Amino acid sequence: MDTQTAPEQDALQSFISDGTPDAIRARYASLPALAAELDFGELDRSIVVLDTETTGFSFNHDELTQIAAARMDRGEIVEWFVTFVNPGKPIPEEVAHLTNIHDADVASAPEPEEALAALVKFVGDSKIVAHNAEFDRTFTTRHPSGYPLLENTWIDSLDLARIAVPRLKSHRLLDLVRAFGAPLSTHRADADVAATCAVFRILLAGIAAMPTALVREIARLTTADRWPTQVVFEWFASEEGRRNVSRETFEAPESDRSFSLRSLRRERLGKVERSAKVDADDIAADPLRSLVFPTAEEIDEAFSADGLVGSLYEDFEPREEQRVMAEAVRAAFASSENLMVEAGTGVGKSMAYLVPSALTARKNGITVGVATKTNALLDQLVYHELPALSRSLAEADPDAPPLTYAPLKGFAHYPCLRKIDRLVGDGDHVRVVAGKEQSQAPALAALLSFIEQTEYDDMDSLKIDYRVLSRRMVTTTSHDCLRRKCPYFGVSCFVHGARRRAEAADVVVTNHSLLFCDLVADGGLLPPIRYWTVDEAHGAEAEARRAFSLALSAEDITRLAGRVSADESSRNVFVRAERRVVAPSAEEGATLFYALTAKARAAGTVYADAAREFCAHLKDLLFFDQNKKGKGYETVELWINGDIRQSATFSQVIELGQLLSSAAEKLVTASQELVGYLEGLDGAAEVQREVASLAIELKDQVKAIDIILVHPDEAYAYAATLSRKKDRVAEKLEALLVNVGPAMNDTLFARTHSVVFASATLVVDDRFDAFEAALGLNASEFSACRMCRLDSSYDFDGQMTVYVAEDMPEPNDPRYLDALQRFLTDAHRAQRGSMLTLFTNRREMEKCFDEVQPRLKEDDLRLVCQKWGVSVKGLRDDFLADEHLSLFALKSFWEGFDAPGATLKGVVIPKLPFSKPTDPLSCERAARDDQAWRRYVLPAAVLEVKQAAGRLIRKADDTGVLILADRRLLTKSYGKAFLNSLPSRTIKVLPTAAIVEELARDAGR
Repeated sequence: MDTQTAPEQDALQSFISDGTPDAIRARYASLPALAAELDFGELDRSIVVLDTETTGFSFNHDELTQIAAARMDRGEIVEWFVTFVNPGKPIPEEVAHLTNIHDADVASAPEPEEALAALVKFVGDSKIVAHNAEFDRTFTTRHPSGYPLLENTWIDSLDLARIAVPRLKSHRLLDLVRAFGAPLSTHRADADVAATCAVFRILLAGIAAMPTALVREIARLTTADRWPTQVVFEWFASEEGRRNVSRETFEAPESDRSFSLRSLRRERLGKVERSAKVDADDIAADPLRSLVFPTAEEIDEAFSADGLVGSLYEDFEPREEQRVMAEAVRAAFASSENLMVEAGTGVGKSMAYLVPSALTARKNGITVGVATKTNALLDQLVYHELPALSRSLAEADPDAPPLTYAPLKGFAHYPCLRKIDRLVGDGDHVRVVAGKEQSQAPALAALLSFIEQTEYDDMDSLKIDYRVLSRRMVTTTSHDCLRRKCPYFGVSCFVHGARRRAEAADVVVTNHSLLFCDLVADGGLLPPIRYWTVDEAHGAEAEARRAFSLALSAEDITRLAGRVSADESSRNVFVRAERRVVAPSAEEGATLFYALTAKARAAGTVYADAAREFCAHLKDLLFFDQNKKGKGYETVELWINGDIRQSATFSQVIELGQLLSSAAEKLVTASQELVGYLEGLDGAAEVQREVASLAIELKDQVKAIDIILVHPDEAYAYAATLSRKKDRVAEKLEALLVNVGPAMNDTLFARTHSVVFASATLVVDDRFDAFEAALGLNASEFSACRMCRLDSSYDFDGQMTVYVAEDMPEPNDPRYLDALQRFLTDAHRAQRGSMLTLFTNRREMEKCFDEVQPRLKEDDLRLVCQKWGVSVKGLRDDFLADEHLSLFALKSFWEGFDAPGATLKGVVIPKLPFSKPTDPLSCERAARDDQAWRRYVLPAAVLEVKQAAGRLIRKADDTGVLILADRRLLTKSYGKAFLNSLPSRTIKVLPTAAIVEELARDAGR
């Protein structure tokens, strides 16, 4: 009997990743009951669960503040050990806030040596369980009195969680106890121990629920001395373990056989039958058929209170803006024209384009496409909006086939079964991470479990340590994929199975990156889709430029050089060919084979020498760095202009690039000869594809060298990214397409019937001109485009007040930073927190934080900062969880960050977000056009400010203030472009003191 109540079940389901198969959701839901029922033998007897609190995360500089441990027997806690520890140093404020352990708590506590000696006595020879065990093990064994704990077996419940329940969105202890209804952790060591005790047996039940063959394989991957948590899987794989936990309900007929990825996929997928949709081009070309589109009346009906969209929401109120947008999308599709539409927050633009898209797909039996900038919106569409629309369509016409939809991303987002199979066969390897040897086994085990519990989802949400098992090791590329020569090709393959599902779907949802990469690949990555909606279209130009540009990366060149010149077969593809391919038995054939591999190896050596020389001299370009003092920045961005090209330094780079190109061409020839010879040889398919992929990469390199160095094309701007660190190979030369419009006209617009570009931020100063020019719209017969602008359905004038500080010094004034720090302090105090300040410069942000944070601390106001290395996701989660927390942040928070309600009361923009004057693309444009700043830099900055303003009002009842602290809005002519483009007309120009006074008055209401 399931011990979880209905609300607890609902809570668990909210913690499970979208797209998880129903059978796996049911498996997770059954785990608490299963844990209560089963006996886990030695894993259930005298187990010590342990947790520590410390002054910080540095093993070298921080110290213990609390130790807690509990002895657990058959799921019951039978004995406790809890003590504070005097760390001999102050506890930082953020740590004290998190743990509620303060200096006064530890003042009279035992010192680490004494506390650890008592812990060792309590633990004895028991197995120890800890969540993220390496952390606790390191802190408890760094003093001599804790050394005996090195002899105990440490089981990591974080590893168990990642393997047993990989489809959970988070494996933090706090989230695990919330998901499974266990006692909530409070970040004190004793509370964390109680929570871990409750979760541990549930995780053991999760392993019991896994296929036996998979558990055995995980146990076989490595030994307990390399990965102590292996003992758990070893017990489950043992005769005793299998006897104790045997449950037929979890065992498929083939589960007890020897492990294979093929059977794992077969059991998860079952029998899959899909047929691809017809290409809309074929319908248009058929004189006996014609494309059919929804009528304006159908759209009106869909957005009525009783229509497709109205029936989705109990409190639905028709929004005229949403209906108008949907009709504009329908009309664009029907007339084979493109559409630019700016729809403000609250319009409901997702449904406005999904309804006409879905109806167009169903009426014609074709696939329509949606491309988004962020994975968050992609998931929202695939797992929430489209399922709701599908249900509504089914209710309206129960006899019609259901609306089908599928997400699709690039190769690098999906696990490659061929590569993973090889890794499993090779067994465990050790990687050095942060100076310590770590086993790949836990990461590989979690990946295998994810595969067992997944149909075609990408692995972006998979939580493993990619430092020991890099994405490159477990994913493939378009070039490297064996396709039909791969044993997993077809429905079993994540990439090609996902693509087949997409080919058969009514609606495909992908990202901007794959859409534009597909254009470069001449349509080889996506199904033939002729009707597209590009949502979050304000980011389309930058993503298109990224796809169409060329690059010479020192890191990539160095990696490729290693693939063709290394001594060991694991790295050198030609050595691997000699060892893996069965040479023809005839003497003449074998001689030719080895002659070809020897030629390729020799060419590889020459190439590697040229590559090393070329990459080494890229750092010479630091000579042209105009900011040689550095001011703390590691990376230099350099515009390669005519003067630099004519210099002796750059001439040497060109010369070395030509030598590299020549060596690459010879290696291409040798590789192609080997590829031709390997055709049809036993066991040669994988090596043949790898060599062919190598030749393709080399050809791309030759092309890039020619355009970037030898014969520069005026279509591009040229840039160098250089690292000031002598021991870091991070240099890159790029050819950046100055104008993506012609490329878009030759590809996207020429291949499609209609493309809709939708965003909340496309218009600058009431005009679409900047976006229209950027994408090449209305520049040819293919790119004819309509325009549609729709204001927000929300009352922005009533909900958002915009303050412009009239007495702030301008940013280049020496008094600016001091004035900004004073203003930020006063504004945060007046507002009582819940502020997001968006900076354009890391140094300025950190200087402001160092001054403002201590002042706010005096008033018990918390302020955190997006410092280097700090997790963006962690900051977002903390901001949303603490209604009074304020944040200083950079680029990643200017858009795509939703903090509705009282969590966010004010957004502050200290400085207008103009691109750097040294930005290579801006420099090139300025050299060609004396109006370039107004044509390109200004509109981009205006759109960024509009995006930032959009963080503030996310729901109909949200209110807040936008504070613009850049006086140039008032002193420069371009200021009106910013103010005219804001969603609110409630704009107050006031001195900083008056702004603070109004904030304080409003906060006190």
